[in-house]
Formats: sequence, structure tokens, C-alpha cells
Amino acid sequence: MAVLSSQSLSLRTIFGMVLVAILWAICFPFITVGLPDAPPLLFASIRASLAGACLIAIGMRMERGFHCSFRRLMMLTLIGFSYTGMGLGGMFLGAGNVEPGIATVLANAQPLFAAILSIFVLREIITLRLYVGLFIGFLGIVVIALPDLDFGTDRFVGTLYVLGGAVGTAIGNVLLKLQIDEEDTYWPMGIQLVLGAVFLFFASLLVGEGFDINWTWSFAGAVFVLAIPATALMVVLWYALLARAPLNKLNPFTFLTPVFGLLIGALFFDEVFSLIELAGIAVTVAGLMVIVLVPDRAKSIA
Repeated sequence: MAVLSSQSLSLRTIFGMVLVAILWAICFPFITVGLPDAPPLLFASIRASLAGACLIAIGMRMERGFHCSFRRLMMLTLIGFSYTGMGLGGMFLGAGNVEPGIATVLANAQPLFAAILSIFVLREIITLRLYVGLFIGFLGIVVIALPDLDFGTDRFVGTLYVLGGAVGTAIGNVLLKLQIDEEDTYWPMGIQLVLGAVFLFFASLLVGEGFDINWTWSFAGAVFVLAIPATALMVVLWYALLARAPLNKLNPFTFLTPVFGLLIGALFFDEVFSLIELAGIAVTVAGLMVIVLVPDRAKSIA
């Protein structure tokens, strides 16, 4: 691993990470496209189930057996509930009230929460630099939310949903770290996505969303993009890159995700950012940069 850390990234790896950042960034814009035609939690369940089925099908196609003990099944259930259920649920519930660009920045604050959780769950060594990054990132989130501190606004509620989804994703990432010695990617990720889809489906039933889906071409296209490229392909590509290069060299590319998200929001959704929002975005990204660029002696959370 020390040898890997000293290597520079190849152009192929750099291109792969840029593609991963783009795939992450297109999520909120395509959620926004599909929301007028389907209830949010049911929409999220469709995305997760299709992506999970795709990954399981790939695992079966590659003839990779999957041995699932009760403990591993429980762990995948927890990951499905947090990473997929809470993560996607928060994304889809918040996307209707928060602009895609701002939502992308807020959602990519999950390393802030993951770093906090890692102190207690993974017992990681936390440096002063990481504490500073956490503080800066938290300030950025507060600044972004400042225009909507009126608790009665839909945008404030949407912000809470997106941040709640980021917390769920962070919990899922920490739990995934506990499964880091597992070799296969397709089966476990596919199963947790399907389990998460089940949680989302029952949540949809509990809140009484109904099954009114308008299968327009735009909605079908949004489902396909979100499930296959933005979820299934992204997961496979991300793990392939992790096998090729050290995590501390790949993580800085995650800064491109909110940048691409903001560009997409401005170009295709006519988003206009206030000076306060721009300041909050800059502060949040700065905090994330500090966390991701923590020296190797402190473990990082992807």
C-alpha cells in the first residue's frame, strides 16, 4: 500500500474519478425531473430496486456465489436501511423543495457526519486538522440554511430532509467500512439496495403516498439514469477505482461533485445563488477539502 501511495494517478484513473463525480452530481437534477410524475418515496424505491436487481444480475452472470450468514444479513439490512432507505429517502423528499445545486452541496456534507461517527464506531484517530474541517463544514451548512431559518417554509423542511439523508448515507458508509474485507461488490451492494427499496416502499405506504405514477418519457428516462448509471454503474466504477489507487488520492476528486451539481443547476434549472448561499457553498466545500485531505496517519471516510 505504501507503494501505491507514492504513485501518481494515471489519466484513465483521473477520467474515471471525474466520471464518478459527474454521476453523483446528476442525481438531484434527475430526481427533480421525475418528481412531478411520482411520489418521492415510491420513486426512490423504484430507483433502488432497479439498481439492486441490476447488480445482483451481474453477480449471477459472473457466477459469483454469495454466502450470507445471519450476521452479514443483519449488517446488510442496517446498511440498506441507512445508506439506501434514509439516504435516498432524504434526497427524494428534499429535492422537491431545494434547488438541485444547493441540494447537491448539502448532500455531499455527509463526510462531516461520517467523520463524527467514525470516532465512536471505528475508533479512528482524529487530528486537529479534521476537527477544524468539521467546524468549517458545519459553519458552511448553517450559512446555506440561513435564508430559510423560518421553520414554516418548505425549503427549510427540504433542507432538513437532505441533511437527514446525508446522515443516513454517512451511517451506511461507516457500516460499509466494517465490511471492507468482503471481496464481492455486486451481491452485497445489490442486496442492500433491494432491502433499502423495501424500507422505502413501506415508508411510502405508511405516509399514504399511493401508487399514482405517470409513466412519461421524462420519468422513465429519469428512473433509468438514476438507477443504472447514477447508482449501479457508479458503485461498480467506484470500487474498481479503489482497487487501482489509494483512497487518499481518489477522495479529493469528490470536490468536483458539488461543483458539477451547481453548474448543472445553474445551466439547466436556472438556479440563481444569493451571496449568502455562495459564501455557504464555499465554506462547506472548504471544510470538506480539509477533511478529505487529512494526512495518511488518520483514516478517512469515503
